[in-house]
Amino acid sequence: MTDESMAEEAGRNFAPVGKESYASYLHKNMADIGALSGDQRWRLPFPELFGDSLAKVLEDAAADLASAFTTLGRGERLSRLVVKATSSQSVSTLYAPKEDESGLVLVSDSLAALCTSYCRHVGWELSSIFETKSMFKAFLRFARAHFKGSLVGDPARLASVLRYHHANRRAHGVATVVITRQDRRDEDGSRHHDAADLFLLLTIRFLLGHEMAHHVLAHQVECSQSPEQESQADFLALQAVNLVNADAMIQHASGIPFVRRQWLEECGEFYGLVSAVIGMSAVQSLEEALMVRRGRTHRPARERAARLVELSLSDARIHDHERALGRRDASFRKRIDSERYGLELLTRSLAEATDRAADFGASPTGFDWVGLTPAEVVAPSESHVREVVRLDGQLRRPDESLAAALADSPLRDGALYALAGDTRRAMRAWKVPDAMIRTAHDETTALAFYALVHFIRTASEAYGLSDDDLRELPVVAATLLARRLPRGE
Repeated sequence: MTDESMAEEAGRNFAPVGKESYASYLHKNMADIGALSGDQRWRLPFPELFGDSLAKVLEDAAADLASAFTTLGRGERLSRLVVKATSSQSVSTLYAPKEDESGLVLVSDSLAALCTSYCRHVGWELSSIFETKSMFKAFLRFARAHFKGSLVGDPARLASVLRYHHANRRAHGVATVVITRQDRRDEDGSRHHDAADLFLLLTIRFLLGHEMAHHVLAHQVECSQSPEQESQADFLALQAVNLVNADAMIQHASGIPFVRRQWLEECGEFYGLVSAVIGMSAVQSLEEALMVRRGRTHRPARERAARLVELSLSDARIHDHERALGRRDASFRKRIDSERYGLELLTRSLAEATDRAADFGASPTGFDWVGLTPAEVVAPSESHVREVVRLDGQLRRPDESLAAALADSPLRDGALYALAGDTRRAMRAWKVPDAMIRTAHDETTALAFYALVHFIRTASEAYGLSDDDLRELPVVAATLLARRLPRGE
């Protein structure tokens, strides 16, 4: 007999993240796949929180949020909640309720890297508008953003950074990161890093708070199947995050004179909304890019964001505020209107980058990597960036071209079966074990793209392929196979 909860038992089935600092963890991943040149190391321009392991980052965030949920009168179920960071392929971020009323929250190691990319992009772009001592220049820059319809500029750079991560996760099954010369130049002496780090902290809190909210609300169904429960968890998570954001906002504003507490609270609410949209976008990007089947556990980011904005910045909130005040409040109305508009400007290009980066379907034009110039990249190595770009372009080709790429290899016969639509026979020809074939065809279970690569690559080791062929050919075969497998949706 054991006192272990069902959530604790279930958590052992998911691959853990290493106990080293998250920065070291990413470095090891990239070294293992040959993404670094020689003994290349870098000083990660990441926030101090990534000096800890990802498990410790989540543990600290969960403790802060538990206190907030308790303040909100929602803390009674939290003692039965287990939070775990995982490198498992089929998870972005997930809440799994158990029959003994315990709950398991899983957060992917990739999600923290993706959120960092989003937040650094937002911080860097915002600095181009607000890092000036001239109010006139700031006004002109904001007016230009208003004319363009976006506050954070061209999404091409962000889309390329996200794409690099997704391509490596699909091919190698590991989380990676991109550091550019711009990141290194701006590492010291630029306030945009303060903003990026703050957004990242708030984003991690929101993502974790969303899953914790499902537990405290006793939700039992998969949230992708219930827009109402998804919205409930989003809104409660935002409330909890706003309660614990005060200290972070005070620290962020420490160098700004004459800052009022009310302004910090209002700004904190807006930053919380922005971070929520960033988190939603990162989850959507990860699930769409990496899953072949049934891995999309959350509603689309645009839908979730629209519902959250409706709850947070609605006319009903204005009316409730004015009813409590006993009069019309023009400044509050102006604030709500400006936050609606600012949020739209700030997140529009994020949504576009998310959609671009996650599309791995066949395309005659392929993904446009213009936002990531290899010569501007500090890590990974320039040669690895070029190799990822080349392979990504190859995998966007029509099915006949993919089969032709395998024509002179031991995977040829399986490619022809896959091209004809006989996916089971294709996998048998590739010597994939029957148990793995059943997993790939089980429409009731989630299937990550890398799982197919792993099945084929492991079986292909018996062919004596070169290291280069063993890295590439199973990815080509998996792409051909994934286009024909049952979706179960």
